[in-house]
Amino acid sequence: MKILVTGGAGFIGAHLVKNLIDLSHKVLVVDNLKVIGGIPFIHPKCKFIKGDILDNKTLKQIEKWQPKIIYHIAAQSGGESAYDDPKNDYLTNGYGTYLLSLLAKKLKVKKFIYTSSVAVYGSNPQKKINERTKINPDSIYGISKYAGEMFIKQIFKNTNVQTLIFRVFNTYGPGENLNYLKKGMVSIYCSYLWKKKPILVKGSLNRFRNYQYIDDIIDILILSLKNKKLSKNEVINLTTGKPEKVKNLLKKIFKINNKRKYKVREIKGTPGDSFGYNASNVYLKLKFKNYKFTSLEKGLRLYFQWINKVPNSKNLKKYHPFRMAKNT
Repeated sequence: MKILVTGGAGFIGAHLVKNLIDLSHKVLVVDNLKVIGGIPFIHPKCKFIKGDILDNKTLKQIEKWQPKIIYHIAAQSGGESAYDDPKNDYLTNGYGTYLLSLLAKKLKVKKFIYTSSVAVYGSNPQKKINERTKINPDSIYGISKYAGEMFIKQIFKNTNVQTLIFRVFNTYGPGENLNYLKKGMVSIYCSYLWKKKPILVKGSLNRFRNYQYIDDIIDILILSLKNKKLSKNEVINLTTGKPEKVKNLLKKIFKINNKRKYKVREIKGTPGDSFGYNASNVYLKLKFKNYKFTSLEKGLRLYFQWINKVPNSKNLKKYHPFRMAKNT
């Protein structure tokens, strides 16, 4: 199958591309390589286009390749970094999704799979989020990701294209850029430990999230290719459904690393940062045969198996887990 993965050199994208290629799919990766949350990795067996989905030249190259499936992973993916350049955030996540959707409609692709975000919901400290929960983003990032969702719904409404929108919750795992401290709560806290520095927590230690290990995200995205339980247009929360406070997350990180005492300091929170959210994954488990997620404890252990092999360096390019595996 000919599959396009936008953002295929980023954190989630690179893991997805490897799995698709391992399954013998032909994969086209389009990425502008302005990766912020992950270590860039271009799979040697993919066809690669360095380009931006906002660029008409790039869109024409995609059209010429004629993909049958599109995974749209490319995004300005940081809630905090969205405030550094709001225009870029909206153009990439909103208008970029609009342009790619128009092309997919023209190509009559079979599936258009979009990774949206928990950020579209905003804070819901008292209620368990489900797919029908009111959309009320706290951040610019949440607004732009939901704009992408709305473009998808509008453009594919009267077509035969199956659309799958996954609202992905906080994801962590090997391949994240440990030097980048504006995206990924688990990655940020683990980075301080990796650098042997006190952990700075932006906001309250009582904030809470659902945390997902990268392999689980990829499993669901791959299973979506042949899952006959999925309807024509789906919106699904991709989450463990298990809430964890920041202070308890830190305790588990310390326990895994045998740190009885470690300095933690609360500092001022960031713009648009939600206090807390916990989601139901009942609908996901209905569609994906009661999929069993990796526990936070196991995921953190797997994460540190990689982190402990990575030297404290400003340039981590050669320490991407797939590159390291190839060299061992």
